[in-house]
Amino acid sequence: MNKQNISMEFITISKAVKATGLAYLGDINSSSKIKKNQKVSNNYTFIMYLLPHKASGYNVCPMATKECILGCLNTSGRVIMDITNRILNSRLTKTKLFFEQREFFMNWLFASIKAKQNKAIRDGFDYSVRLNGTSDIDWTTHKVNGLNVFETFPNIQFYDYTKVPKRFNNVPENYHLTFSYTGYNWNDTQKILKKGFNVAVVFNTNDLPNEYKGYKVINGDLTDFRPNDGDGVIIGLKWKTIANKVVNEQIRHSMFVVQPNDKDCGYLYKIAV
Repeated sequence: MNKQNISMEFITISKAVKATGLAYLGDINSSSKIKKNQKVSNNYTFIMYLLPHKASGYNVCPMATKECILGCLNTSGRVIMDITNRILNSRLTKTKLFFEQREFFMNWLFASIKAKQNKAIRDGFDYSVRLNGTSDIDWTTHKVNGLNVFETFPNIQFYDYTKVPKRFNNVPENYHLTFSYTGYNWNDTQKILKKGFNVAVVFNTNDLPNEYKGYKVINGDLTDFRPNDGDGVIIGLKWKTIANKVVNEQIRHSMFVVQPNDKDCGYLYKIAV
């Protein structure tokens, strides 16, 4: 697919699957962490993964740092075991569809969100949507029939992580945003915490601190469902191993990841480091 292709028309999900060779744009319970939402938060969560940063030739992560580019979870989890690159190729196709066949992509996305919502209702679960699994797109600006996804589905709980501070200026009521700490953006982090929003911080430890820089830390690995976290807290995430061992060590000990002996970490007990 490229920009010169004839515009594709979305008719049904099954026909879109046949036309693109993709199994889906997004799915529920598609990773071990998302599956925790079902057990801990009674949630079926629809999540979509695109190819991050500029890997597709298009930028879907406008404020990516060098550490998050190298340490992106795009190369962790099931991707490590995917020797055929099927997963990454699928994400590449989806990302190109988003930029090159926007109307087709958005109509398919909206239809998919609705279809999975119907499944959640049939199965007796709550339903949530995370569109930026491995991207940082502002979904308020992309519309179908004049409405963005939050306006089209006002009764669905959406949530995401973002590194873009201005997104917190006008957040839709059904959209829960968590800011991502990079090691370089503490000023923005503090402003956002003071507004009552939460911030995700990665720690290189099995024992998360109780506080970081004076703010309460909660365990963000128990579930990926962020809307129940409370307000003005730090979401502690333990470092996740990525495929490249050299890069893994480089990023694990960078500013992006807080070390257990960091002076700003507060513990109720002394830990071995």
